[in-house]
Amino acid sequence: MSRTILPAAVAFAALASHSLAAAATLYVSPEGRDTWSGSLAAPSAARDDGPLASVHAARDAARKLRAAGVVDDIEIVLRGGVYALAAPLVLAPQDSRLTFAAYTGERPVLSGGVTVTGWRAEADGTWSAPTPRDADGEPLAFNQLFVNGQRRTLARTPNYVPPGPQTPLGSTEGYFTVQGKAPPLRDEATGRETDRQNLGFIYEPGSIRRWDDLSEVRVVLYHSWENSRHPIADVDETNRIVTFTGPCVWNIFYFGQPQRYYIENAPDALDAPGEWYLDRRRGIVRYIPLPGEDLTTAQVVVPRLTNLVTLTGDSNLGLWVEGITFRGLSFHYDDWIMEPKGHSDPQAVHTAPAAIMADGARGCVFEKCEIAHVGDYALWLREGCKDNRVVQCRIHDLGVGGPRIGVHYYPTSDAVTSSGNEISNCHIYDGGHVYAGGVGLLLGQTYGNLISHNEIHDFSYTGISVGWTWGDDQTRCRDNIIEYNHVHHVMRRALNDGGAIYTLGNSPGSVIRGNWFHDVWPWSAIGWGIYLDATTNGYLVEDNLVYHTLAGGWMGANGNHENVIRNNIFALFGQYGLWPYWERRPNTFTHNIVYLDRGQLLWEHSERFLRERLAAGDPLGEWDHNVYWHTALGAPDDGAPPFDLRFYQLTFPEWQALGLDVHSVVADPEFVDVAALDFRLRPTSPALKRGFVPFDYTQAGLRGDPDWVAEARAVQHPPTTFPPPAPPPPPQPVDDGFEVPTVGGSPERAIVSGEGLGASIRVTDETAAAGMHSLKVTDAPGLEQPWQPHFFYQPHFTAGVLRQSFDLRLEPGALMYTEWRDEGSYPDNIGPSVAFDAQQGQTARVAVAGQVLAELPVSQWVHVEIEAELGTRTARTWQLTLQTPGAEPRVIPGLPFSGKAFAELHWLGFVSTATETAVFYLDNVRLRPVE
Repeated sequence: MSRTILPAAVAFAALASHSLAAAATLYVSPEGRDTWSGSLAAPSAARDDGPLASVHAARDAARKLRAAGVVDDIEIVLRGGVYALAAPLVLAPQDSRLTFAAYTGERPVLSGGVTVTGWRAEADGTWSAPTPRDADGEPLAFNQLFVNGQRRTLARTPNYVPPGPQTPLGSTEGYFTVQGKAPPLRDEATGRETDRQNLGFIYEPGSIRRWDDLSEVRVVLYHSWENSRHPIADVDETNRIVTFTGPCVWNIFYFGQPQRYYIENAPDALDAPGEWYLDRRRGIVRYIPLPGEDLTTAQVVVPRLTNLVTLTGDSNLGLWVEGITFRGLSFHYDDWIMEPKGHSDPQAVHTAPAAIMADGARGCVFEKCEIAHVGDYALWLREGCKDNRVVQCRIHDLGVGGPRIGVHYYPTSDAVTSSGNEISNCHIYDGGHVYAGGVGLLLGQTYGNLISHNEIHDFSYTGISVGWTWGDDQTRCRDNIIEYNHVHHVMRRALNDGGAIYTLGNSPGSVIRGNWFHDVWPWSAIGWGIYLDATTNGYLVEDNLVYHTLAGGWMGANGNHENVIRNNIFALFGQYGLWPYWERRPNTFTHNIVYLDRGQLLWEHSERFLRERLAAGDPLGEWDHNVYWHTALGAPDDGAPPFDLRFYQLTFPEWQALGLDVHSVVADPEFVDVAALDFRLRPTSPALKRGFVPFDYTQAGLRGDPDWVAEARAVQHPPTTFPPPAPPPPPQPVDDGFEVPTVGGSPERAIVSGEGLGASIRVTDETAAAGMHSLKVTDAPGLEQPWQPHFFYQPHFTAGVLRQSFDLRLEPGALMYTEWRDEGSYPDNIGPSVAFDAQQGQTARVAVAGQVLAELPVSQWVHVEIEAELGTRTARTWQLTLQTPGAEPRVIPGLPFSGKAFAELHWLGFVSTATETAVFYLDNVRLRPVE
């Protein structure tokens, strides 16, 4: 009679009979069956009982045990092998206090992938196979393919060319470049225009064509610090215009410069070993093997899931998923989704999900786990996740980025704010394969987290990003400790405007301490070690070593304030040492060492903020007890003029006369061996005499088990070489009649700054000097800077005579100027500059260097021309021409350049300086060489 009772039921009954204090263990094995009890680690000799076959069955069995009265901890032990997930593992509050652990000495893998079989060789050298089927029996749509555990490239054109030591900054090798803005779409019946400046562009000849199935082809577009992906809606081959199915977030001509792009999954792009192409309509995948690959024996895997594990609590209701532990497991193969309208983000690919998602998780642990071969972020502690730990995990081969905590929006309550989490001793590397803007470790609106002893490297953007507030807006980001992390070899010559660590907004009580940051190499510009952006404030930055970055060691940009930067070593940068912002609420910079072997100490464009503070009588903050050095100071005498380290344009004594660095010194800090990157100090170092406290930067990164520590140290990168500078950009004449953008659009190829709070720079049809459109500049009260809003072009003329011309209509109350600038320090880099003041009634005054030269009518179009010769051996004067309606032109020659260092034209701007609501219009803005 006993054989009429199922063994699973017998074992379940035995487990359920345990006292409430007892823990239960369930086993899962690739050799198991979901009809068995899970009480045995291996099949019984009679094969009538044994382990379960799936984690889903084990979870369900645990629920039954709980329902039967086993309410304490339950451990689910997984034997080694691959567990193919048909659906994500979803854990709810009822699953709390579960442990999923690897069997001792074995490595179980939870896989969202499926194997591709049936490969056959084709005559053209490719191999083809039928795609696996989805749950509905249809050909599986997937966006990634892996051969023997290695990611392969979805067919692209042009093929990627890795930058080498001699690849100059800003190289477009391996990319196409946008050729121009797409004109608006005009409905001939209604006359209405639809703006396309973020919806398409004029493409490079031969790069795009009307393929048979455009829906399969995507444009991958690179912006400054992001890249976006766009399905194609239409191709106009006559005018070389591609139109996307949906817009991208950033202007395609961001900062006035054309962007890079490549084409993905076009049938004729499959042309290189390691590339694959998916024909969804026919249900066929094609691949070109790498040398030595044999597809008859290789394991080819594609993902069928877009999520592997989800923890679904609701912290707002107090329904926690808590006490879940994952130990020793691997999570492999999940996919990213191509949205019908494409995918574009403002920064850090913050809308991308993760392979492991958690909401309302408390006290959960991921320990000694692996997350790899995924399409988005690895793990996201999203809303209301508190006191969780991610410890000693290997996280790599990532479509976007590694772990992330918190959200990008302001959480409505503390209950839904993630806090008190720990990510420590993790090896996080090799990300940004799908979206280059992914971050190694991302903290949004979250507080009280510990980010410690992680090794982060080989990402295409920033290593660690903290905060998500532009300005001093309300935030829940505070008290985050970022310490003893080793972050290196990020940005990878792919994107711009990032760093080893990047911060945003308010973050009181936060600390960046004891980190080792190096090798930050952007595509063309702005790659820093410690990048405090967008009014970052409240940080203590101490005991960090930063070296080998392109732009410099510390960047304090966009109004960052009230941070303490002390006892750091900044050394060996490509361009600058520091960029202080000089906000009204100053930073503190003390007991630091800044060591240069090239470039300048301070970013010259931040000098104007210092001058503003001096003019206003604002405090400059405490700068003292620092050591500055440039190796040119100790160079042997070669007959050249002696090198003088400048603080902007000031000598060190002049700098000290401002009350800055009174007890600092310009001297060799006496590192043990800079060439060997040994930054220990000799006993005689002048830094020690000024209170610098030595720290052991080699303690950053992984710790504990020697094999674990050795894993990261074994990663090899080529020796650092400073990339050659970008070739000089070609001269760019300006011819902007504002007819291409739609009404409400931005000027073509111009950079607009300072819009908001009622201020704007937008194309209008209210009035025009010629054609249908002009540019309306609206100023407003309450802006942060008096020189907002403004816009400028980047002409890059270095020689010859140039003529700027434009039509101007000033409305009462307008106050503006137009100006030419060179590179270098402001205001020495200013050339021609003329101001227009319509704040005195029905006439506007025209002034140069404060001297009124003429008056113009208000609310009428007038024509203005500026002519000047570039170069260092010229008369250094310029000519102004003014023409009012019905009058002869008035020519005013011999006006002096405003700055002593102006020689080339790299910035041509129009700046509104009114402090109340005011309007002026511009039309037919042109800049051309004079024959």
